Amino acid sequence: MKRIVRNIYKGFTLVEVMLAVIIIGAGVIPVLSLFMSGSRTVEKGGLILEATIAAQNILDRAKSDSFIWDNIPLSINIPDEKYPQFTIPEFFAKKYLASGTLEIDHAPGHTVLGTGINETNLIQIIVKLNWVENNFPRTTRILTYRARTSSFELKTATRY
Repeated sequence: MKRIVRNIYKGFTLVEVMLAVIIIGAGVIPVLSLFMSGSRTVEKGGLILEATIAAQNILDRAKSDSFIWDNIPLSINIPDEKYPQFTIPEFFAKKYLASGTLEIDHAPGHTVLGTGINETNLIQIIVKLNWVENNFPRTTRILTYRARTSSFELKTATRY
């Protein structure tokens, strides 16, 4: 009798091993799938963040009063040798074939309050970056407005 009990506890049968593999596989595969999905999402979010930071840097350089008020309207393809201050980080530009545009123009649809006259002291600045991620085109766009508050030609509804 002792010998029979010892043989039972010496090893696992093929059925027991197969059941253990199925149970472990059923738990591991979804976890690996979630991990892979999460890492792709993090990578995609990193690309969007990198593009947004690059666009914000271009926008910050374009917002200087000495540049924007002397260049209305203006549309620049980035990169452009004529405007070296507006660049996309080299790594991002090469790896993702990134390019962009900078547009400066009077803010459309904005008028002097109560008059209907187009506002000339308010401009719109748009930075748009394009890149290719896994053979799909992606875009991020930043839009802001800038007012010339130091002008002697400020128009307000109270002057009319």
